[in-house]
Amino acid sequence: MKKYTAHYQKKDLVLVSDIQHEIGRITKIRKLFQYEECIVLNSKKYNIKNVGFLKNDVELFDDDTVLYFTDLAKERIIKSGLEVHIYYLKLKKTRQLIEKGQILMEISEEKKWLKEPVFHIEADDSVDDLLALLFLHFSTKEFNYIGGDGD
Repeated sequence: MKKYTAHYQKKDLVLVSDIQHEIGRITKIRKLFQYEECIVLNSKKYNIKNVGFLKNDVELFDDDTVLYFTDLAKERIIKSGLEVHIYYLKLKKTRQLIEKGQILMEISEEKKWLKEPVFHIEADDSVDDLLALLFLHFSTKEFNYIGGDGD
């Protein structure tokens, strides 16, 4: 089992190992009049594109290839390509990523008074760092709703 923490560094959400080694970061890059979200892992940039109704779903790109995409309506992340994997999400107080009934990753949030929250993450050894960063991004974003209270 891998243990991580994630914390905000300026506007970036940084994922670090249990020995405080930076694994990767979720960042926003200013492009003309808008911001572009991306994940930086091992000095490589993966673009995040908000798609779908109300822009609640995301696609994670490597150049022009979609590596992962989300389906909020069915609460899942799908790995595309030759080896397709479907991961289910539970976005409650403790956020969980599940595949075939097995919990692969859990994220809990530690809120600190007048400070940015810190996220504590436990991930199965089979979870790659890119998937961990995407799940962290998706589980910390705010969603758009029509009507109701968003629950």
